[in-house]
This record gives sequence, structure tokens and C-alpha cells, in this order.
Amino acid sequence: MQPIPGRFRRWLSRLREEPIAYDTRVYAPLLEQIRALEGGLKQEQDASLKERAARLRQAVSTGRALDALLVEAFALVREVADRCVGLRPFDTQMMAGIVMHQGKIVEMQTGEGKTLAAVMPAFLRSLQGKGVHILTFNDYLAQRDARWMGAVFDFLGVSVGCIQKDLTPAERKAAWAAEITYATAKEAGFDFLRDQLVQSSEAMVHRPFSFAIVDEADSILIDEARIPLVIAGGKRDTRAEPHRLAALVKELVLERHIRTDEFQRLVYLTEEGLAHLEERLGCGSLHASENQALLAGIHVALHALILLHKDVDYIVRDGKIELVDEWTGRVVEDRQWPDGIQAALEAKEGLALQPEGQILGSIALQHLMRQYEQIAGMTGTARPAQAEFALFYGSSVVVLPTYRPCIRVDEPDRLYATKQAKHDAILQAVQACQKQGRPVLVGTCSVEESELISKRLHILGISHQVLNARTDDREAEIIAQAGRLAAVTISTNMAGRGVDIKLGGADEAERAAVVKAGGLYVIGTNRHESVRIDDQLRGRSGRQGDPGSSCFFISLEDDLMQRFRVIDSIPKRFLPTEEGEPLDNPALLKAVERTQRIVEGQNYTIRQTLFRYSSFVEEQRLAFSEMRKDLLLGEKDWNEVLKEAEPALVDRLLGEVGEAALQSMVREVALFHLDACWAEHLARLADIREGIHLQSAAGHDPFVVFCQQAIAAYEAMEEEIPRRVLRTFRSSRWEAQGFVLDRSGMERPSSTWTYLIHDEVFEQGLAAMFRAAGAAFSAGGFFLLIPLAIGWAIWRRFSSRKH
Repeated sequence: MQPIPGRFRRWLSRLREEPIAYDTRVYAPLLEQIRALEGGLKQEQDASLKERAARLRQAVSTGRALDALLVEAFALVREVADRCVGLRPFDTQMMAGIVMHQGKIVEMQTGEGKTLAAVMPAFLRSLQGKGVHILTFNDYLAQRDARWMGAVFDFLGVSVGCIQKDLTPAERKAAWAAEITYATAKEAGFDFLRDQLVQSSEAMVHRPFSFAIVDEADSILIDEARIPLVIAGGKRDTRAEPHRLAALVKELVLERHIRTDEFQRLVYLTEEGLAHLEERLGCGSLHASENQALLAGIHVALHALILLHKDVDYIVRDGKIELVDEWTGRVVEDRQWPDGIQAALEAKEGLALQPEGQILGSIALQHLMRQYEQIAGMTGTARPAQAEFALFYGSSVVVLPTYRPCIRVDEPDRLYATKQAKHDAILQAVQACQKQGRPVLVGTCSVEESELISKRLHILGISHQVLNARTDDREAEIIAQAGRLAAVTISTNMAGRGVDIKLGGADEAERAAVVKAGGLYVIGTNRHESVRIDDQLRGRSGRQGDPGSSCFFISLEDDLMQRFRVIDSIPKRFLPTEEGEPLDNPALLKAVERTQRIVEGQNYTIRQTLFRYSSFVEEQRLAFSEMRKDLLLGEKDWNEVLKEAEPALVDRLLGEVGEAALQSMVREVALFHLDACWAEHLARLADIREGIHLQSAAGHDPFVVFCQQAIAAYEAMEEEIPRRVLRTFRSSRWEAQGFVLDRSGMERPSSTWTYLIHDEVFEQGLAAMFRAAGAAFSAGGFFLLIPLAIGWAIWRRFSSRKH
């Protein structure tokens, strides 16, 4: 079957009304108008250009629409960028800026200048004075882009802030108050969570969210977006002897005592394994109610032992477990697994247990981004994610042509029966490229594989660099050299790296030699679960019309192929007769592509379902946040609540301490109990969620049950808060010096810390649920609950206004 031509595929896309656009002719009139202004702007002095910027700001303040000022603003930025940083935006960058101003996601290939493209819409939106956030993938990129583009904004009279991890609260408040702020999405989220715990409105660092431009939009808005950001404090240690349980589960024999599901996402005890543990522990039945915590501890110990792998999912460095991001291959700072798995991993590796804390607040990145009035984004791989952009954010995708035609050659996959044969072929390809002087980038899926290939290159005497979770502090240095003549670079996944590989590095003479040799050759050592990650790796070659090529070397022993048992679907006559012989039958490569589509479909369904669960919790967070805000700003009179229950006490307090002092006292007590009850509610929701997928085995819709239990828990929390406030005042006493508030049990955490939760446990429970209950749950369960979810949200909004 011949592939569908690109033009016909685009016609089909438009026919199906998919939220994606290829036709950029609609932007031609605006580009013509911008070009018409350029000649005059080039003749103007710097002072005149600065006056123009000031007049634009004044025009917005008097009510002029931003769209009416777009042409002049964009032409002005183009001229100023040329003067200040020596970069004149191409027409494609100007179009990208227009698309982002419209609140859409733009697809621009690697090397097309996304950093500069963001400056035009950022400047135009900044004229409103409401703040523009440019969200990058990591702190390094935020700092680099703020410094690099800061000269342009400074010329235009626009203040620029940059959020870095080590800033003080005062510095953060100043940075967020700037007209344009560069930051990572997670830092924006952590500051948002801290603002939910402040004792006065003056301590808040954020102002209301207005407009955000998201770099690497698919990584941040799709891949990372489901991950909850967490702020924790205090002590909450529910761990059941992790080191003892880690030793016990290591005694168990796979297939005899423990088994995994066919996709190796779940691990469970057999009857023999259960009996063995009960005998070793001497605890009686592990399913007895008194052994619930112990059984949970065993399950997380098994999860850590069987499903999580050192140098793949995590590394051990400086005596600590550090998570490796599956999309980028980087160590992710301040991220940990939930529900005791972090402690189980520490026990598995024989490390000291790190303190756990009670979660005080949490929000998924997905819902954080929905706090903005409007978001725009840019990425090199938007098309595969266009359905999710539309579903989660209501955003459409516009695909822009490259400034110069892409001449990269994407070779067909090379499939081998074994990893050994695959690695042999990769080494041969690297040697061949070195002889030609071509630079090679080998993209792996794990630290383990990158180090294995590195060892074999050392044996062959081939000089090379390794970029993985152990060396990510040298990222910029390594990537800067990756395009040099005959350079060999091994890297874990390249998503979100944000740095281009320039042929020849900074040496133009060497660049010519590399171009003549054929440009950068990209080798992928595995197919990833997401085709977008594969495309991002390919996109490191062939930037701005450079020559280059890419090829994926894969084997039937790769993790993805093993999990989906691809080999079982291949007739034996197609398997090689000689070791190392490639499997070049087109039907086999189709089977690999089909496997990737299947796992992408599974992950998409899981993300949809996670969004439904988290959206319901987000409605509760919004209701609680409104309640807390009313208390913080004095819009809800809690004195009345106290007066209804204890009128004599309130009258005496008003007479002796005065109304202002009483309000301050009541606010302090109520804020504490609100925060304490919310933390307990989050813990209760986590407990509900942990086993919710088991409801499908009992014939119930898990989402229905979750929503019902979550509503009941929230209403119980609402009733508990005033009870606790009253209890505090009733246990307080009058002494000679006056009324002494009983602050026992009201100690707030002496410190808080932030981290991201790797929500893998819940995802695996959902995956099991889908396999057990079928796909009908994913649609039916949710849509049946829409009236309940909406009804609860509306009731909450109206009932909160009554108080």
C-alpha cells in the first residue's frame, strides 16, 4: 500500500475538521504591511524607536485593541532585534509570532528560531501591563533566553524578570511583577502553591495569570502536564519497615511467588508467594484489616524491585535516589514517587530513608496552565499532539514551513532479532561515519544503554562524549561540540534540550567540511512510546536546510517490543537464519509501527482519564481556594460563625480586645484549620484513588465511585473546619493579662519543600482497569458523571456566595 501523499493527507485533515492548519497564506497580508514599515524604521534613530514603543503602550492604555497595533509592534521588534542582538526575524518567525499572539500552538522545526519568534507576541501582549510569562523547559533555558532577549525588551522599555530556583520570596515577587517573566512551568506552579499557604495577601508573589507562551509546548502541556506539583511540610511517616520488606521481597522467585502482567506494568503475588510472606512475617493473613498497611508496604516494595530499574528509571548519586525523566533522559530535580515507593527504592538500594512530609497543596501542571486567560505555544512536534491540545486546552495547531527546505534523509528503520546484533550494527555505522568525517548523534532511551554503547566505543578506540543523567551539568558544552568533524555523541532522549547542534561548531571552515561529508547522522537505538520523541531526535539533524540523515536501529529484544510480544506475531519464516542479519521484510517494520501506535493509544487514554479525575479534584481545589481567599481578604466574616455558637465569648472579646484584634485572632485560627483540613482531605483523596481501579472488578464504575466519595469527603471537611475553630476558642482561657489563645496543635511546619510526583502508580492501576473493563469505561463512565460533576461545581459556586 502506497503512503498517502502529503497534500491529500492535509485535505483529509481539513475535511475531518481537525484542529490543525497548514495554509499560511492568511498571514501574507500582515507580513506585507510589516515589510512596508521596515524602510522607514531603518532610517529612524534609537530615540525615535523608543518613542514609538512608548506611544504603543499609551495607545493600549486608552483602549486601542492589540490586533490594531500588531503590524507596527512586530515591525518595531524586527528592527530593534536587528540592532540589539544582530538577529532579524525571518518571515516564518514573524508568522509564528502572529500565530502565538492569536493563542495557538505553532509547529516550527528545530533551528528555526523559536526563542526570537516569541519576542514579538510577548512585546505586544506586555503593552497591556498584565504580565506575560514565557515558560521554558528548564532553568538554564529561562536564564539564557532572558539574558539574550533582554536587550531587545530593555530597548523597548519593557521590564524583564527571570525566575530561578534559589531566589528569595522578595526576588520572586519582583520577577513576577515584571512585564515579561521567563521561568519554568514548575517554578510558576510551585510559587502558585506557596501563595495558597500565605498568612497575608502581601506575602503572595504572583499576580493574576494573563498570557503565557510555552516553549516545547508538547513536552510541557502534554507529557509533563499530568504530573502533580506538590508542596509538603511537617511529618507524616506511614512507612511499614521499608528495609525489612525490601529484604523479604528479594527472596521471592519470579513466576513462582510473583508475576507481572503481559505489559510489565503491574506486579502481584501468587498464592504461594502470599503464603511464603505470611509464614516469614508470622502475621497471619495479610488480607486481614490489621495488616492493611503491611500489605501496602509489600506491594510498593515489589513495585520498586520488579518494575523500576536502576540506570533506566532512576540513578543513585550522592547517596540519594534521583529520577530520570522518561522523555528527556535528564535527572529531574525535586521529583519523587508517591505512596511509599520512594522509600521502597531507597531501601532496595540500601540507602538511608529521606523524610516524608504531609502534602499541604497540589496542582497538576495541566490545571496550572488553565489558570491563564490565554496560552500559546511553540514546538517542533505539535502535529501528533494536536488532538490533545484541542481536548485539554482548546488550542489549534498551525504548521509553518521551514525557512529553508529540509533536505534531511530519514532512512527506514533497521530491525534486528537481538540487542547484540543491533548494537553491532550501530557500532559499524558509527565507524563508517567517522571515516567520512560525519558527526554522529546516538540517541538512547536509558542511562544504562548509553553507557553500554560508550564502553564498546572505548574498546574500539573511538573518542566520544556521553550526555545522560550523570553528565547533564555539561549539556551545553557537549552539544556545542556534537556537530564537529567526525564527532561522536551519545545522548539519552533529546526532548526539551533547547540547544541546536551546529555543523562544525563555531568554526565556519569546519562547517563546510561537515556539510561536504553529509551533515549530522542521527541514530536512534529504540522506538519510544511516543512518536513525537522519535521525531524530536530526528529533528536534531537537518536544521535550517543543512544536510543530514537519521535512522532508527531497533531489535525484537527492546523493552517496547518485549512488552507487546511483537516476536509472537511474526511468522518464523521471517526470522533471520544468521546472527546479525537484519529483518528487512516490510511486514515486520509495519508490526513495529503498529506496536508504537497501540502504546500511544493506551497512553492517550490514560492521560484522558487522569485529566477527568484531576479535573474533579481541581473543582474542589478551586472551591477551597475561594473560601480561603475570602478569609484572607476579610470578605467572609468568621466572627459571625463564632458569635452564633459563643455569643457571650464574642461580646466579651469585643469589649476587651476590640473588633480588629478579634478579626485577626479569628483569621489566624481559621486559616490554620482550613489548611490542616485541606491537607487531610488531599491525603484522604490519595487513599481513595490508590485502590479505586479495584471498583471495576466489583462491577462499579470507578470514576463514579471516586466522585461520590470525593464529594462526601469535601462536605465532611467543610463541616469539620468550623468545629475545629470553635474547639480552639473553647479551649482558650482568660488569664490576668487577658485572653490567651490555645495554640496547642496549631504549629505550622517549620519548613516546606516542593517536588513533583511521578504518578506512575495510578497510571498502572488505570491501565489494569482498562484491560479488565474494556474501553467502554473511558467514555461511558465519564459522560455519565458529567451532570454530577457540573452540578456539584455549580452548587459549590452558588453556595459559597451565600456566606
